[in-house]
Formats: sequence, structure tokens, C-alpha cells
Amino acid sequence: MPLPPRPRGAPARSLFPDPTPAPAPADSSPASASASSAPPSAAPHANLLDGLNPEQREAVEHGSGPMLILAGAGSGKTRVITRRIAYLMAVRGAHPSDVLAITFTNKAAGEMRERCASLGVPPGAWIGTFHATCARILRRDIEHLGNYTRDFTIFDTDDRAKLIRDLIKNSGYDTTAYRPAEVGAWISERKNRGVPAGEVEEGSFSDELFLRVHKEYEAALARNNALDFDDLLGKVIELFDRHPGVRDMYADRFRHVLVDEYQDTNGVQYRLLRHLTTFRQDIAVCGDPDQSIYGWRGADVRNILRFEADFPGARVVKLERNYRSSQNILDAAQAVIRNNTQRKEKALYSDKGPGEKLTVLQCASEDDEAREIALSIRALADQGRRHDEFAIFYRANFLQRALERALRLASIPYQIVAGTEFYQRREIKDLIAYLSVMVNPADDEACVRALGVPTRGIGDKSIQDLREWALDRRVPLSRAVRSEEARALIRGRARAALEAFGGALDRLALHADGPAAVALEAVIEETRYFDWLARSAERDDVDREANVQELMGHASTYDEQMPEGHLRGFLQDIALVSDSDGLDDRAPKVALMTLHAAKGLEFPFVFIAGVEEDLLPHKRAVSESEHGLEEERRLFYVGMTRAQERLVLTHSATRRQYDGEVWCRPSRFLDEIPTQLVVGEADDAGALGEYVFEPEVSRAPELAVGDQVEHDFFGRGKVEQLAGTGTNARATIWFDRHGRKQLMLAYAKLKRLGGGGRR
Repeated sequence: MPLPPRPRGAPARSLFPDPTPAPAPADSSPASASASSAPPSAAPHANLLDGLNPEQREAVEHGSGPMLILAGAGSGKTRVITRRIAYLMAVRGAHPSDVLAITFTNKAAGEMRERCASLGVPPGAWIGTFHATCARILRRDIEHLGNYTRDFTIFDTDDRAKLIRDLIKNSGYDTTAYRPAEVGAWISERKNRGVPAGEVEEGSFSDELFLRVHKEYEAALARNNALDFDDLLGKVIELFDRHPGVRDMYADRFRHVLVDEYQDTNGVQYRLLRHLTTFRQDIAVCGDPDQSIYGWRGADVRNILRFEADFPGARVVKLERNYRSSQNILDAAQAVIRNNTQRKEKALYSDKGPGEKLTVLQCASEDDEAREIALSIRALADQGRRHDEFAIFYRANFLQRALERALRLASIPYQIVAGTEFYQRREIKDLIAYLSVMVNPADDEACVRALGVPTRGIGDKSIQDLREWALDRRVPLSRAVRSEEARALIRGRARAALEAFGGALDRLALHADGPAAVALEAVIEETRYFDWLARSAERDDVDREANVQELMGHASTYDEQMPEGHLRGFLQDIALVSDSDGLDDRAPKVALMTLHAAKGLEFPFVFIAGVEEDLLPHKRAVSESEHGLEEERRLFYVGMTRAQERLVLTHSATRRQYDGEVWCRPSRFLDEIPTQLVVGEADDAGALGEYVFEPEVSRAPELAVGDQVEHDFFGRGKVEQLAGTGTNARATIWFDRHGRKQLMLAYAKLKRLGGGGRR
């Protein structure tokens, strides 16, 4: 059903009811739509502009024609967009149905709607994400394309994977060799570039099966009257291309188009916006090329860079006043980002004064780095700062392991934002499952997990039969796997797979009493785990191999520091450190997240860990993309500009890998920060000054095994084991109320009550 436009003779509703006569009705001409009557009263006009700086006010009051709002970090862009929506209706006489406001996430769209409602904006404006907007258009007009009705189903990622899995199987191929998620990601990437199903691209990967599955996938969607997420945009483009009359109806309807985060638009979204501005040039986009960090998702920073060429005569408003950070942080961030060429110059300034200088912290190893960060947080928390005022950013997920360990040993509550804790990652849990079965054959849950990695074709029915056999004889599942009698219950290829798995457990059991690193390496070799990771890789799994290497490095470090611990001690160490049962879920927590997840957030205290070559900038990003280095610099810039009061940049001289220590080089980005903005003195080479942070650590009491101690949070306990020296000294303590905990003595602030351990 066509979208009914607002009657042209109807008066535009005022945002603020007023007894004075209504403004003149808008006619169909672009000029009259933009040039509006005077505000219905002076008060609403003034209220909408209250608290705006001159540049924000200029953007809100902009008249007709295209406008580019270059919004620097922390410059209040959401306030500007929502005030402009309200201003268009209250002052310029726009009808709510004239307005289309698009952003990228449901959260951002919800916030925009809430702010507009608080400003008195009546319902009727289209405010939502690109996908929601396109779905709304298709619900009205998809029947113009044929093959679909307005009752179409939207397939999510899981639905897509299931359909593709069936198509691969029907083609006679193995879904472990051709993984549905991998094929689905390939199809999605092609759709976002507008490549038709079945088309072979010269110079691009085009496996015969991938091409076939793509064609069959599109046909299956059509048979099911279904669209996937990519289709929501692609079908609107197809609709507008094939039926210009439908396109013209929407282009005429939306007199005012506003787009947030324009630097993150991809090619399909760009084409959609060009369609919607066919008749009028009343488009206002807001964004910052310096914060374009999603190129790997298809975002094209050139869209915002060429806006003035696309819309000649466009007004450019720069929002340069930063309400978030101190001037030293802004100056440092701008000194870095000015080394990019794909950008538009801005000069951010703050009224907060210069503030503290940045700290660049050079550490000996990843564990030292994590410990120093934890000590810094602990010291500031002791001065009264809340834990939720701190954030730790990193480029790669494997850096979490050391950071989580240090925070937990220091009894500092934390949360992983938009991610998974290191020891909860599936690749880490896979390997720990094998190690657990090696030292504890009765661990049935670990055995079940190990059975599924790598995929062996052993289904749930086979596992259930084995469980019942084992339960009837009161033996563990790992015993059933080794039993010919039990395996006789299983049919087909699964029986041979069980026999091979039992043999693997027998070989691995030889390492159960040895060093942790040797046992872990044996598991990886026996399962060919790295090959399995390569076969099962998905778009968001790029760090899985690095996470495994981090676990291997941790096992080697444990063997060196605790030579008597062996594999059992290593598993106990992991269990103790990853136990967070004693933490109050309601308490404020330190935020840990990747730099990509940090976009849009702010914290008084920010630590960026791992500021090293090959990590930040990441070697993969630099090698795989022509403009990869510039996007990595933008990512660093985004991280820096999240900090409000204090910014600490850390890097390690060495990092442990499974085959030994690797020397690391400080990131080139550190050399781009002026030395006068950093704590420390420049070295002989004239490069950025760095220093090793030596925090003040309270003197820990001399303890012995058996001592009774008291902890501020865990209460009273008894020392069971002591290890390490200096700032590495730690104690395993059994607490009456919270059980066994392992604490770093430099942080724990234990009070010795006495006990039977002294002589």
C-alpha cells in the first residue's frame, strides 16, 4: 500500500501549542518547506537554544540546504541533532512526518527518541536505525518487487546459518570444511557491496560452492517469503532503482533527513541516502572522520569526506568544544590524529584547563603491566574514587588474561564490556576441558566438551547412550569411551571416532603429572587445535589463535614460577583466580573492553594497555588494508578521547608466547605525542619520555602457613600456601565465609591475627 503523504493543504502542527494563529501551511515547493514562519512564541525558541554554544546553535538554526556537522569527540552532537529535530517542528513549522532521522544502533535510536520526547516532539517522525527504516518501507511497498508480500519474515544470523548449513549438506559437502558461518559472512559481504548472487568477481575469492550456495540461498529466501538483515537495505535499493515512482514518493515525503555517525555509513547506506535526497537537499549529517573505525565492517570514511562534493554549497559546522576531556588529553590526541591524511581538520578545545599530563608506562612483561594498572586503580580507589570511574582498553582480546588475573588477585571488581572473560572464551574452555579430563578422569562435563572439539560426528544420542552405560556401572564417562562394550552400543562412524578419542585420552594421560606447558602443547598437537581453529574461523574469531597462544605463554610462566605445581597446580591456579563468587554484582566495577567497544563511552580514568607495534597498530590491519594504518590511528584516537581526567598508556618490553619471550617495540603512535604533554624526561634519542612506574605499595605483614588473617572484604581466614617474593608474593587463604582465595600480598592489605604457623 503506498505511503500516504501529509495533505499539502493541512497546517503544520506546532510543537508547542499556542493561542496565536498557526503558521502558514507548507506547500510542495522545497523553498517553502525550508523557509518557515516565525516561532509560535519566543519562549519555546529560547528553550530549544538554551545551553548551546555558538556552533551548536548554528547547526540547530540552520535553514534550508545540506549541512555537514563535523562533531569532534565529546562535543555534544546528540544534543544538537535532537534539538534540531525539535527546532524544525517548533520554529520552522515542519510536520513530524516530514522528518527522517537515522542512526546505527537500537540503543542510539532509543536515546534519540527519548530526548525528542522530552523536548515535546509529537509522534510521527521516523526515528530509527537504517535497518528499521528500511523494514518499515518494505512493509508498505515490497510487493512492487514481486515474489514477496508485506508479511515477509526477517531471518536473523542463526536462521541464516541453519539455512546455509542445509544447503551445504544438500550439495554433498562437509559443513566442517565449509562452515555455514563462514559462507554466510561471505554472502553478507557481497550483498553489502551490491554484488548479485552467482556473479564471479575478477580478482576476488569466488569458490564454486560459495557461488552455488549464494544463488540457492537467495532462491530459498524468496520461497520462504523471507529477508535477511542485509536484504532490508538491499531490497529498498532495488525497489527504488526499479520503481522510481515509489522512490520519488519517499523522497518527496521526507523534507528533512538527518543522519548520525555518518562516517560509519557503507556503500549501500550511502546509495539509500542519495535516493532519499533526490528532490531536496535538506540533509544534515553529523559525524567525525577521525572516529571512523569500522572499515572492517564495510564503513567507508570517504562518504563523509566527499559530502561537500556530493552536495555543492553544503554548510559545514564544526563542533570543536569538547565537554569531556582536559586540554592536555585533547592536545595529545590531536597531535596523533593529524598524522592521518583521510580527515578534516578540527581544533578541539576544552574549558576544563590543561589537566594532568599523560603517563606512558613501560613495563617488563604483560604480568607487570597488568599489576601496575591494578596497583594504580587500587591506590585511587583507596582515595575514594569509585571503581566504575576506571576503564582499561586493549586492541586484542588476549590481553585480557593478565589484566583479569591482576584485578582479581587485587580484589578489584570488574566487568567485560561487549565481550567475554578470558577463561570463559570457548577456545580456552575447550583446552581446559582436555586438561581437566587428564588430571580428573571423573569429570564428565569436561569429557563431553572434549568429545565435541574438534568435531568428530559424535551426536547427542551417542553421548546419552554412553552416559547411561557409565551411570549403570558407576564409572566415569571417560571410562565408557575406552570400553569396547560401551562403544558397541554406538553405530556408524561415531564408533570409530570414539575409539580414536579414547586412544587420544590414553596418550594425553601420560602428561597428567608433568609441567602444564608440556601437557597443553600435547593437547594442541593431539587435537590439531590450530587447524581446527582455522577451519572454524568466523569474522569475529580473529583473536582465537592469539588467545590460545596467550594461554600457552601463561602455562610456561606458571611452570617457571611454580616448578612443583605441574598441571594440577596450573588448573587450581586458574580456578582460584577466575573465581569471582565473592564479588558483589551490585558494586561498581572497572570496565574492560576492546578499543572498538569504547566508542561512545567516557571515563574519568582510562588505561590503554599494549600500546606496541604489531598490537596497536595491529599488524593484520596494517598488512591487509591500504588505509589500515590510518584506521588503527583513528582507533587509538578514539581510545584517548574517552578519558576525562587521566590517561595512562602502557606497553611491555616482553610478552610471553608458548615458545618463549618475545621482545616488543613501543608503538609508533607514542612517538607522535609531544613530549611536553607526557610525564617523564625525553631519552637520549629525543623520543617520547617514558618511565617505569613504581607505585607505593603498603608493606605486607610477614606471614607463615597457618597464620590467621583478616581481609577487609573476605573477613577472617587461614593461610594455606605462600609463593613468590616482593610484589609477586601471593598467598592462598581459606576464608570462613568465602572459601579459598588467592591474593597478592601487595594489594590485599591483610591483617595478621596470629596462628599456629610460626616457630
